[in-house]
Amino acid sequence: MKEVEIISPDSSQHMLTSLEVATGAPIPPLTRLKTFDEDTWEDVTLELVSYWKTQYTRVVRCGGGGDMGRDVIAYHHEIPGDWENYQCKHYKNPVNLAQGLLEIGKLFYYAQKAEFTLPTRYYFVAPQGISTDFLKNINDQGKLKAALISRWNKDCKSKITSKRGDDIELKGDLLDFINSADFSIFDHLPPIKIIELHKNTDFYTQRFGATVKKRPKFPKPPNKLEPNEIVYTSELLKAFADAEGVETMEPDSLTEGSEYKAEYNSARRNFYAAEDLEKFSRDWLPDNCYQELVDECYEGVSPTIMTNFSNGFYRYLATNNQAISINYTSHPLSPYIKVQDKKGMCHQLVNAKRIRWIKKEEIK
Repeated sequence: MKEVEIISPDSSQHMLTSLEVATGAPIPPLTRLKTFDEDTWEDVTLELVSYWKTQYTRVVRCGGGGDMGRDVIAYHHEIPGDWENYQCKHYKNPVNLAQGLLEIGKLFYYAQKAEFTLPTRYYFVAPQGISTDFLKNINDQGKLKAALISRWNKDCKSKITSKRGDDIELKGDLLDFINSADFSIFDHLPPIKIIELHKNTDFYTQRFGATVKKRPKFPKPPNKLEPNEIVYTSELLKAFADAEGVETMEPDSLTEGSEYKAEYNSARRNFYAAEDLEKFSRDWLPDNCYQELVDECYEGVSPTIMTNFSNGFYRYLATNNQAISINYTSHPLSPYIKVQDKKGMCHQLVNAKRIRWIKKEEIK
């Protein structure tokens, strides 16, 4: 037998946050969904209803023992018959074929009795999803119809109503009604789809949390300046020149090993860190979320920017010192913010021409 070396997992591609250390690895939403008890699932259903209400004209619940095979009823219009049903079930295991057939049987029985019309769509919604056997049937309307008819006596006959001895025979008008029905109306929402829909509600973060994101390691600045670096690096070079009492300084004139060269390289790394944080934010937070962070940075450093200094480099150093002391605990990005990001946001503010290291009246 050939022995294969076990390769250790690579943890170098992502940053480790204090939140992860305190709480351990985040629980993926799909795993968390499957841990919900019946009461929590009821809450999740109501939270989903808040989203469905934005997609339909009217959404109502028909819970309890007398739901007649209906649960969450969604109307497209006020026209009778134009409605969809979301059958929300909480079982320890995936909804199996017998459980699904019983709900379908109830629907047909009461629809045939003219209690309501058949819905245009009927979805099974359950945290554990539906069983493989049920899935095979629900994906084949002919197979689903055949299963309902052949298993009626076993799964539906004595379970449609709660009255003792009230058996519902599958014959006559009811059988004709089922044979003529469109079984393509039946479908299911997989757990992953439930989570996707729940993201549209205001309850997603408090229900599933936002700690599932892992921020990549900082990118390295390219050797050559990119177009978005021209403004902030030019302003930084002016600050260096101001401190030295010379008119201008160029990147090539910075001596290797000098403080200016080290700070110039650090500034570029910090800028790319902040740019990376902005990109990271765009992937999962509202569009204006990162801008709010930069605005907060500005409010934190603006008094320092307005203070008089003997040269622009001193203002730059004092501003950076103030920037790293700002606490962003109220912001959703807080667990991911590093010192490099805080200093890098100052360079983004320079790019946006909201701050500068040399005041106009100080320019010699």
